[in-house]
Amino acid sequence: MFFYLEVSFNSEVEPLNSEVEPLKEEVEPLNSEVEPLNSEVAPLNSEVAPLNSEVEPLNSEVAPLNSEVAPLNSELQDQKFKTRNF
Repeated sequence: MFFYLEVSFNSEVEPLNSEVEPLKEEVEPLNSEVEPLNSEVAPLNSEVAPLNSEVEPLNSEVAPLNSEVAPLNSELQDQKFKTRNF
């Protein structure tokens, strides 16, 4: 019975392998372009991480203000529309 399961599994995997191989050929050249960029980005990530920790608390302060400003923006747009149509 174990042999049957293995054969069944292989018969499902083989068609997928034939789909994956061409994709690998497309991806490999892209990897060679991305790898140098990764080495440029890594130091930037270490610079950004501390800034994120500063921004997070500010986001929680700004969120309630956004909900107050949204209706005001809508009113302002309505007023602009009305004055434009006169």
